[in-house]
Amino acid sequence: MVNKIKAKKKPHNKDHRLVWFLLPSLSGLLLFYLIPFVMSLGYTMVDNTTSQNFAGFQNFMDTFHNPLFLRALGNTLLFIALCVPLNMIVSFLLAAGLKKKIRGRGIFSLIFLLPLVIPSGSVIYLWDCLFRLEGVMNRFLLDNGKTLVNWSESSAVMFIVVLLFVWKNAGYNMLLFWAGLGMIPEEYLDCAKVEGAGAWQTFRHVTFIYLSPTTFLVLLMSIINTFKSFREIYLLFGANPNKHIYMLQHYMNNLYQSLNLPRLTTASYILTFVITIMIFALFMAQKKLSDHFS
Repeated sequence: MVNKIKAKKKPHNKDHRLVWFLLPSLSGLLLFYLIPFVMSLGYTMVDNTTSQNFAGFQNFMDTFHNPLFLRALGNTLLFIALCVPLNMIVSFLLAAGLKKKIRGRGIFSLIFLLPLVIPSGSVIYLWDCLFRLEGVMNRFLLDNGKTLVNWSESSAVMFIVVLLFVWKNAGYNMLLFWAGLGMIPEEYLDCAKVEGAGAWQTFRHVTFIYLSPTTFLVLLMSIINTFKSFREIYLLFGANPNKHIYMLQHYMNNLYQSLNLPRLTTASYILTFVITIMIFALFMAQKKLSDHFS
Protein backbone atom coordinates (compact mmCIF):
# COMPACT_ATOMS: atom_id res chain seq x y z
CA MET A 1 0.00 0.00 0.00
CA VAL A 2 2.89 2.35 0.83
CA ASN A 3 4.52 1.63 -2.50
CA LYS A 4 1.31 2.54 -4.34
CA ILE A 5 1.12 5.86 -2.53
CA LYS A 6 4.72 6.64 -3.42
CA ALA A 7 4.10 5.70 -7.01
CA LYS A 8 1.23 8.20 -7.19
CA LYS A 9 3.38 11.00 -5.80
CA LYS A 10 6.15 10.61 -8.37
CA PRO A 11 4.38 12.47 -11.23
CA HIS A 12 3.67 15.33 -8.84
CA ASN A 13 7.33 15.59 -7.87
CA LYS A 14 8.36 15.45 -11.53
CA ASP A 15 5.95 18.27 -12.41
CA HIS A 16 7.28 20.25 -9.48
CA ARG A 17 10.84 19.93 -10.81
CA LEU A 18 9.78 21.21 -14.22
CA VAL A 19 8.88 24.56 -12.64
CA TRP A 20 12.58 25.22 -12.10
CA PHE A 21 13.07 25.48 -15.86
CA LEU A 22 10.76 28.52 -15.87
CA LEU A 23 12.83 30.40 -13.31
CA PRO A 24 15.29 32.02 -15.80
CA SER A 25 12.44 33.45 -17.89
CA LEU A 26 10.41 34.47 -14.85
CA SER A 27 13.46 36.10 -13.28
CA GLY A 28 14.10 38.14 -16.42
CA LEU A 29 10.45 39.13 -16.60
CA LEU A 30 10.43 40.26 -12.98
CA LEU A 31 13.82 42.00 -13.09
CA PHE A 32 13.48 43.90 -16.35
CA TYR A 33 9.70 44.39 -16.71
CA LEU A 34 7.44 43.90 -13.71
CA ILE A 35 9.60 45.34 -10.92
CA PRO A 36 10.59 48.52 -12.87
CA PHE A 37 6.98 48.95 -13.96
CA VAL A 38 5.72 48.84 -10.37
CA MET A 39 8.56 51.08 -9.13
CA SER A 40 7.75 53.66 -11.80
CA LEU A 41 4.33 54.19 -10.22
CA GLY A 42 5.93 56.72 -7.90
CA TYR A 43 6.80 58.98 -10.85
CA THR A 44 3.10 59.37 -11.68
CA MET A 45 2.54 61.00 -8.28
CA VAL A 46 5.21 63.75 -8.47
CA ASP A 47 5.31 67.00 -10.41
CA ASN A 48 8.85 66.53 -11.77
CA THR A 49 11.96 64.44 -11.17
CA THR A 50 13.93 67.32 -9.60
CA SER A 51 11.79 68.58 -6.72
CA GLN A 52 9.56 65.48 -6.66
CA ASN A 53 6.69 67.28 -4.95
CA PHE A 54 3.64 65.12 -4.41
CA ALA A 55 1.07 65.87 -7.10
CA GLY A 56 -1.53 63.14 -6.52
CA PHE A 57 -3.49 62.37 -9.66
CA GLN A 58 -2.71 65.70 -11.30
CA ASN A 59 -0.54 64.05 -13.96
CA PHE A 60 -3.44 61.84 -14.99
CA MET A 61 -5.79 64.83 -15.13
CA ASP A 62 -3.32 66.85 -17.19
CA THR A 63 -2.74 63.94 -19.55
CA PHE A 64 -6.44 63.46 -20.26
CA HIS A 65 -6.73 67.19 -20.99
CA ASN A 66 -3.66 67.24 -23.22
CA PRO A 67 -4.74 67.71 -26.89
CA LEU A 68 -1.66 65.84 -28.14
CA PHE A 69 -2.48 62.84 -25.97
CA LEU A 70 -6.13 62.86 -27.04
CA ARG A 71 -5.12 63.05 -30.70
CA ALA A 72 -2.62 60.22 -30.25
CA LEU A 73 -5.20 58.09 -28.43
CA GLY A 74 -7.83 58.69 -31.11
CA ASN A 75 -5.40 57.89 -33.93
CA THR A 76 -4.24 54.73 -32.17
CA LEU A 77 -7.81 53.48 -31.68
CA LEU A 78 -8.65 54.30 -35.31
CA PHE A 79 -5.51 52.49 -36.43
CA ILE A 80 -6.57 49.39 -34.48
CA ALA A 81 -10.13 49.58 -35.81
CA LEU A 82 -8.86 49.69 -39.40
CA CYS A 83 -5.92 47.31 -39.20
CA VAL A 84 -7.29 44.42 -37.20
CA PRO A 85 -10.43 43.58 -39.25
CA LEU A 86 -8.68 44.19 -42.57
CA ASN A 87 -5.70 42.10 -41.54
CA MET A 88 -7.91 39.21 -40.45
CA ILE A 89 -10.02 39.30 -43.60
CA VAL A 90 -7.01 39.37 -45.92
CA SER A 91 -5.27 36.62 -43.94
CA PHE A 92 -8.32 34.38 -44.00
CA LEU A 93 -8.93 34.89 -47.72
CA LEU A 94 -5.31 34.05 -48.49
CA ALA A 95 -5.50 30.95 -46.30
CA ALA A 96 -8.75 29.89 -47.96
CA GLY A 97 -7.10 30.38 -51.35
CA LEU A 98 -4.23 28.13 -50.31
CA LYS A 99 -6.69 25.54 -49.06
CA LYS A 100 -8.75 25.65 -52.26
CA LYS A 101 -5.59 25.71 -54.39
CA ILE A 102 -6.84 28.56 -56.55
CA ARG A 103 -4.78 29.84 -59.45
CA GLY A 104 -2.05 32.33 -58.54
CA ARG A 105 -2.00 31.37 -54.87
CA GLY A 106 1.77 30.97 -54.89
CA ILE A 107 2.39 34.54 -56.05
CA PHE A 108 0.03 36.04 -53.48
CA SER A 109 1.55 33.90 -50.73
CA LEU A 110 5.05 35.00 -51.72
CA ILE A 111 4.06 38.67 -51.66
CA PHE A 112 2.70 38.44 -48.12
CA LEU A 113 5.44 36.13 -46.82
CA LEU A 114 8.28 38.39 -47.93
CA PRO A 115 8.11 40.67 -44.84
CA LEU A 116 8.75 37.61 -42.65
CA VAL A 117 12.16 36.90 -44.18
CA ILE A 118 13.55 40.33 -45.09
CA PRO A 119 14.85 42.92 -42.56
CA SER A 120 12.60 45.73 -41.41
CA GLY A 121 15.00 48.28 -42.88
CA SER A 122 14.49 46.79 -46.32
CA VAL A 123 10.73 46.86 -45.85
CA ILE A 124 10.84 50.54 -44.92
CA TYR A 125 13.12 51.33 -47.87
CA LEU A 126 10.70 49.63 -50.26
CA TRP A 127 7.72 51.52 -48.82
CA ASP A 128 9.64 54.78 -48.94
CA CYS A 129 10.42 54.21 -52.64
CA LEU A 130 6.71 53.77 -53.27
CA PHE A 131 5.36 56.80 -51.41
CA ARG A 132 8.14 59.40 -51.30
CA LEU A 133 7.55 62.65 -53.18
CA GLU A 134 9.52 61.40 -56.21
CA GLY A 135 8.49 57.78 -55.69
CA VAL A 136 6.70 55.20 -57.78
CA MET A 137 3.18 56.27 -56.89
CA ASN A 138 3.76 59.90 -57.86
CA ARG A 139 5.47 58.75 -61.05
CA PHE A 140 2.33 56.77 -61.86
CA LEU A 141 0.16 59.83 -61.18
CA LEU A 142 2.32 62.03 -63.42
CA ASP A 143 2.17 59.50 -66.26
CA ASN A 144 -1.63 59.63 -66.05
CA GLY A 145 -1.88 63.43 -66.02
CA LYS A 146 -2.38 63.83 -62.26
CA THR A 147 -0.61 66.17 -59.85
CA LEU A 148 2.02 65.14 -57.34
CA VAL A 149 0.86 64.16 -53.84
CA ASN A 150 2.92 64.68 -50.71
CA TRP A 151 1.80 61.44 -49.12
CA SER A 152 3.44 62.13 -45.76
CA GLU A 153 1.38 65.32 -45.33
CA SER A 154 -1.88 64.15 -46.89
CA SER A 155 -4.97 62.87 -45.10
CA ALA A 156 -4.47 59.51 -46.86
CA VAL A 157 -1.30 58.80 -44.89
CA MET A 158 -3.29 56.70 -42.40
CA PHE A 159 -4.26 54.28 -45.15
CA ILE A 160 -0.61 53.99 -46.21
CA VAL A 161 0.31 52.94 -42.68
CA VAL A 162 -2.63 50.52 -42.56
CA LEU A 163 -1.56 48.91 -45.84
CA LEU A 164 1.97 48.57 -44.52
CA PHE A 165 0.71 46.89 -41.36
CA VAL A 166 -1.50 44.45 -43.29
CA TRP A 167 1.26 43.57 -45.73
CA LYS A 168 3.74 43.03 -42.91
CA ASN A 169 1.47 40.88 -40.71
CA ALA A 170 -0.93 39.09 -43.05
CA GLY A 171 1.61 36.43 -44.05
CA TYR A 172 2.07 35.01 -40.56
CA ASN A 173 -1.66 35.13 -39.81
CA MET A 174 -2.33 33.45 -43.15
CA LEU A 175 -0.24 30.49 -42.00
CA LEU A 176 -2.20 30.30 -38.75
CA PHE A 177 -5.54 30.33 -40.58
CA TRP A 178 -4.25 27.78 -43.09
CA ALA A 179 -3.26 25.44 -40.24
CA GLY A 180 -6.65 26.00 -38.60
CA LEU A 181 -8.51 25.19 -41.81
CA GLY A 182 -6.50 21.99 -42.12
CA MET A 183 -7.81 20.86 -38.71
CA ILE A 184 -11.46 20.91 -39.82
CA PRO A 185 -12.69 17.33 -40.44
CA GLU A 186 -13.43 16.86 -44.14
CA GLU A 187 -16.39 14.59 -43.37
CA TYR A 188 -18.20 17.51 -41.71
CA LEU A 189 -17.75 19.65 -44.80
CA ASP A 190 -18.90 16.80 -47.03
CA CYS A 191 -21.90 16.24 -44.78
CA ALA A 192 -22.85 19.90 -45.07
CA LYS A 193 -22.74 19.66 -48.88
CA VAL A 194 -24.90 16.53 -48.84
CA GLU A 195 -27.43 18.27 -46.63
CA GLY A 196 -27.64 21.11 -49.18
CA ALA A 197 -25.89 23.78 -47.12
CA GLY A 198 -24.60 26.75 -49.07
CA ALA A 199 -21.20 28.38 -48.73
CA TRP A 200 -22.36 30.81 -46.03
CA GLN A 201 -24.17 28.14 -44.02
CA THR A 202 -21.14 25.85 -44.20
CA PHE A 203 -18.87 28.65 -43.06
CA ARG A 204 -21.20 29.68 -40.23
CA HIS A 205 -22.05 26.25 -38.82
CA VAL A 206 -18.84 24.31 -39.53
CA THR A 207 -15.83 26.41 -40.50
CA PHE A 208 -16.38 29.25 -38.05
CA ILE A 209 -16.93 26.92 -35.10
CA TYR A 210 -13.77 24.90 -35.67
CA LEU A 211 -11.78 28.00 -36.60
CA SER A 212 -12.82 30.06 -33.57
CA PRO A 213 -9.69 29.25 -31.46
CA THR A 214 -7.44 30.23 -34.37
CA THR A 215 -9.52 33.34 -35.02
CA PHE A 216 -9.19 34.39 -31.39
CA LEU A 217 -5.41 33.89 -31.52
CA VAL A 218 -5.08 35.92 -34.73
CA LEU A 219 -7.31 38.66 -33.31
CA LEU A 220 -5.27 38.87 -30.11
CA MET A 221 -1.93 38.94 -31.95
CA SER A 222 -3.20 41.52 -34.43
CA ILE A 223 -4.20 43.91 -31.66
CA ILE A 224 -0.86 43.47 -29.90
CA ASN A 225 1.05 43.96 -33.15
CA THR A 226 -0.67 47.30 -33.77
CA PHE A 227 1.10 48.63 -30.69
CA LYS A 228 4.40 47.29 -32.07
CA SER A 229 4.16 49.12 -35.39
CA PHE A 230 5.81 52.30 -34.10
CA ARG A 231 9.18 51.36 -35.57
CA GLU A 232 7.92 51.38 -39.14
CA ILE A 233 5.96 54.60 -38.72
CA TYR A 234 8.91 56.29 -37.02
CA LEU A 235 11.39 55.27 -39.73
CA LEU A 236 9.04 56.42 -42.49
CA PHE A 237 7.69 59.68 -41.09
CA GLY A 238 9.90 60.68 -38.15
CA ALA A 239 9.21 61.57 -34.53
CA ASN A 240 6.62 64.28 -35.34
CA PRO A 241 4.61 62.97 -38.27
CA ASN A 242 1.36 64.11 -39.82
CA LYS A 243 -1.37 64.67 -37.23
CA HIS A 244 -3.37 61.82 -38.79
CA ILE A 245 -0.76 59.22 -37.77
CA TYR A 246 0.47 60.74 -34.51
CA MET A 247 0.19 57.67 -32.26
CA LEU A 248 0.54 57.08 -28.54
CA GLN A 249 4.05 55.75 -29.17
CA HIS A 250 5.03 59.10 -30.71
CA TYR A 251 3.65 60.92 -27.69
CA MET A 252 5.54 58.68 -25.28
CA ASN A 253 8.75 58.73 -27.33
CA ASN A 254 8.78 62.54 -27.33
CA LEU A 255 8.24 62.58 -23.57
CA TYR A 256 11.17 60.22 -23.17
CA GLN A 257 13.43 62.42 -25.28
CA SER A 258 12.49 65.43 -23.16
CA LEU A 259 13.04 63.36 -19.96
CA ASN A 260 9.54 64.15 -18.72
CA LEU A 261 9.33 60.97 -16.65
CA PRO A 262 6.15 61.81 -14.67
CA ARG A 263 4.11 62.36 -17.84
CA LEU A 264 5.81 59.40 -19.56
CA THR A 265 5.00 56.94 -16.80
CA THR A 266 1.47 58.31 -16.56
CA ALA A 267 0.92 57.70 -20.28
CA SER A 268 2.47 54.23 -19.91
CA TYR A 269 0.04 53.27 -17.15
CA ILE A 270 -2.91 54.57 -19.18
CA LEU A 271 -1.78 52.59 -22.22
CA THR A 272 -1.29 49.46 -20.10
CA PHE A 273 -4.77 49.88 -18.65
CA VAL A 274 -6.30 50.24 -22.13
CA ILE A 275 -4.50 47.14 -23.44
CA THR A 276 -5.49 45.13 -20.34
CA ILE A 277 -9.16 46.07 -20.73
CA MET A 278 -9.12 45.14 -24.42
CA ILE A 279 -7.47 41.76 -23.83
CA PHE A 280 -9.75 40.98 -20.88
CA ALA A 281 -12.81 41.79 -23.01
CA LEU A 282 -11.50 39.51 -25.76
CA PHE A 283 -10.98 36.62 -23.35
CA MET A 284 -14.46 37.07 -21.92
CA ALA A 285 -16.01 37.15 -25.41
CA GLN A 286 -14.04 34.06 -26.44
CA LYS A 287 -15.15 32.23 -23.28
CA LYS A 288 -18.81 33.04 -23.95
CA LEU A 289 -18.43 31.92 -27.55
CA SER A 290 -16.82 28.65 -26.46
CA ASP A 291 -19.56 28.03 -23.91
CA HIS A 292 -22.20 28.75 -26.55
CA PHE A 293 -20.88 26.18 -29.02
CA SER A 294 -19.83 23.58 -26.43
